[in-house]
Amino acid sequence: MKLIFIKIFLFFSIISYSQIDSSFEEIQKRFGKENIEELQTHNMHFEVKRLKGNETIKFTYNREKIVKIIEIQSTQPISHKRLHEIAKELIPNFSLTTTGKNENSNFYYDSNNKFLNIEVFDTNKKVNRNKVIYISDPELINELIPEIEIWN
Repeated sequence: MKLIFIKIFLFFSIISYSQIDSSFEEIQKRFGKENIEELQTHNMHFEVKRLKGNETIKFTYNREKIVKIIEIQSTQPISHKRLHEIAKELIPNFSLTTTGKNENSNFYYDSNNKFLNIEVFDTNKKVNRNKVIYISDPELINELIPEIEIWN
């Protein structure tokens, strides 16, 4: 019985900790109401907040005020360890199914959950990661990478 309780607790704590596909109100509670920058148009709303040290986090909401894109940007390189900390917090249900790359980015796709993670490097040598993007909007993912469904 104790083991069942622990599994249920862990399951709900993981779900409640995810930030992708969260509502505007949930993001305000978690990250505060203060913004560095904010813009609202007819189709979308975005806000930039200070995250940790030299990092900022940008939330892009759809019309229903649900987060569909999260961008972490840093003036210092984002370490591999920090990358995994961020992913664990923002998109814990991610399960890698396919990958891709271009000149200065790596793409990681979860075809089951329709999540795309993008690592952006400052040069094509891919040494210093300075931005990480999480996208959960299937239409936007297909616009960015139309061939994503046939990736290996």
